[in-house]
Amino acid sequence: MPEKQGYPKIAIDGPAGAGKSTVTREVSRRLALKYLDTGAMYRAITLKFIYENTELSDLKSIEEILNRTEVRLSDRQEVFLDGTNVTGDIRSADVNRLVSPVSAISPVRLRLVEMQRTIAKESNGIVMEGRDIASRVIPDADFKFYLDASIQERARRRRKEQLEKGIEMTEDEVIEEIKNRDFIDSGREDSPLTRVSDAIVIDTTDMAFEAVVDKIISIVKSKVS
Repeated sequence: MPEKQGYPKIAIDGPAGAGKSTVTREVSRRLALKYLDTGAMYRAITLKFIYENTELSDLKSIEEILNRTEVRLSDRQEVFLDGTNVTGDIRSADVNRLVSPVSAISPVRLRLVEMQRTIAKESNGIVMEGRDIASRVIPDADFKFYLDASIQERARRRRKEQLEKGIEMTEDEVIEEIKNRDFIDSGREDSPLTRVSDAIVIDTTDMAFEAVVDKIISIVKSKVS
């Protein structure tokens, strides 16, 4: 069945801490669509580079590693790196620190964007979230959303997530980390964080999680038979 008749492609972009992952998971659940957290894929590759002490300027080594690395996401959103479940490991402080620089490496983006496009093409409808979904991965998406929030709110959410995982960071440290990620994500040459002109922008700063989900669901259902 064509996407327009009930199996839409939905792109949700936005900066770190805007609430994309939790919102996208719930939207996919309520619409019974496949969910793809593209950020988890970049985190898995970052973890692989950490394991191998990879120099991020060594493109030859990076391409060699990419050629022998398998990243897979299960239907339960477990992340497998070369067959090993690394769902918890990809959320570590070290991965948080390096994921944006790794994501800016062209061979990494080329490989993962290709994988993401294949997944979207083979799915009967999908909800994908990341930084370049509407601009690069599925520019033909039926619905394009851009979630944003103030940096203070984004830092509060991220710090809460870190504390729940036992990672101690001050509010100032989290704000600095987010500012650095924003700078890298927005300024990279290949597939930067982009708000496309036809995206529906939702400022989640003062919105409850359920309200953001309800708004997206309402927009999608109003246009999908």
